[in-house]
Amino acid sequence: MDEFSEKIANKFRSQFPRWISYCGAVNRDGAVIFEAKIPFPGSKRDAFLTLATDNQEVTVYLDSYHAHFDDFGENNSNSDALVFVQKIISNEYVVVSYWRDSQWCGSEHVPINALPTGNEEYPYANLVKMYSWLGNYDNEIHYKPRG
Repeated sequence: MDEFSEKIANKFRSQFPRWISYCGAVNRDGAVIFEAKIPFPGSKRDAFLTLATDNQEVTVYLDSYHAHFDDFGENNSNSDALVFVQKIISNEYVVVSYWRDSQWCGSEHVPINALPTGNEEYPYANLVKMYSWLGNYDNEIHYKPRG
C-alpha cells in the first residue's frame, strides 16, 4: 500500500479495532489500496459500509450512496470520513436512494428527524429506499412519479 493508504488503514484500525477482520489491502486497477467492508449489523439484506483509499482520497460507500473525503480522523468537520462513518453507525442518519424502476435517480444521507415523506427531492422517482445501520429505519416507499 502507498503511504496515504497505510496512514488511513492505521487510523481506521485504531478507531474501530472490532472491525480489523473486515480490513485489508486490495488490488484495484494495479494499485494496492486499503479497504474495509463492514456488514450492516441490523439490515435484513447484504448491505455494507465500505471505506476505500482510491486515488489518494477516502471514499465511503453505503448502498448506492458514496462520499469522497480528503482524510480520516484529522479534524472534526463534515469533510472528514471519520465524522461521516460515526454519523452512520450512530444510527441517527439514514441513506436514502431514489429510483425510477431499476434506474437510480440520486441518493443522500439524512438525519432520522428529516426522513423523506415523498419524492419531492427527485420527482421522477417512483421508489424511495431507506437504509439505516441497525435496520430499524429500513423502508421502501412507492410513489407516483411527477415528471
